[in-house]
Amino acid sequence: MNTFSFELKKEVACVLPSGDEESLSQLSAIIKTCGEITKNGTQEKLLIFTEIEEVANLVADIVKNLYGESVEKKFSHLAFSKNTRYEICIPASITKEVLLDTEVMQYDEEKYFAFVPNISEYMIAEESRELAFLRGVFVGCFSCNINMQEVDENLSSNNNFSASKNHYGYHAEFVFSNEHFARDFCVLLADFDIISKMTPRKNTFVVYVKGLDMISDLLALVGATKGSLKLQNIGVIRSVRNNINRQNNCINANLTKMVDASVKQMRAIEKIENTIGIEALDEPLKEVVYLRLANPEESLDSLIKLSTKPISKSGLYHRLKKIEKIAEKL
Repeated sequence: MNTFSFELKKEVACVLPSGDEESLSQLSAIIKTCGEITKNGTQEKLLIFTEIEEVANLVADIVKNLYGESVEKKFSHLAFSKNTRYEICIPASITKEVLLDTEVMQYDEEKYFAFVPNISEYMIAEESRELAFLRGVFVGCFSCNINMQEVDENLSSNNNFSASKNHYGYHAEFVFSNEHFARDFCVLLADFDIISKMTPRKNTFVVYVKGLDMISDLLALVGATKGSLKLQNIGVIRSVRNNINRQNNCINANLTKMVDASVKQMRAIEKIENTIGIEALDEPLKEVVYLRLANPEESLDSLIKLSTKPISKSGLYHRLKKIEKIAEKL
């Protein structure tokens, strides 16, 4: 299924790292977010899983450029889904070297080969490496609730936007298996003024970003320029639509108010006519009564234009109110 999240990951996966250090940072993030380390006897086995071909190709290119080795790449169809999952196996001859270079694992004080739970400071030592690391995390575990097909359908229709629908909540998230990594990632986003929050979800830790502007900034930061522009365009169109909706609501409210006032005035005139008679009114009031009777659905502005004698809007309004008060006393 080619969702908006898939499109964004594909776009970011095509932003290639510049140099070996950026490559290591991006590879480190990818391994930590969608990698799996197992023991094969006394040797570690490193697998990376992704449903996006561009990400699989990115990993293969990085490994080839850094270590001169080719990865083993397999793919299979996921159960109950049309998606394909790619399995990238790092060659056993370089697995330990890769894990050490990316600081995914290191030797602890007791000389045990141990997993590093935090984001390595070396991997984000410079801004360019921070961005490379962010891109690696993005292609590894990013997702969003924005269904662009539904948004496009709503934009092309005459229906009003519904803020209660999920895809208008603008929610993006990263799902991690490690709390330390999730907290470090929040700090990393904050370095680029991206406000995020972390929450536990079952056995995972979710870092989420909300709001169209904040998500657009995040997409632009990691290199998803097309996705960011598309999202901003949706926001502009939605803002225009909402303004039109508000204006229509205001017009409808004014029309309702005008109709209610006209009905009330017509009832007052009818009551006067059935009791004391219209002729009992003074000349200025009689003129207004006949004007209203001849134009029951017109607004005050229209009545002023239709009047044969000059009268202000305020003057017309007060005469109509006086007619209503006379009717109330009858």
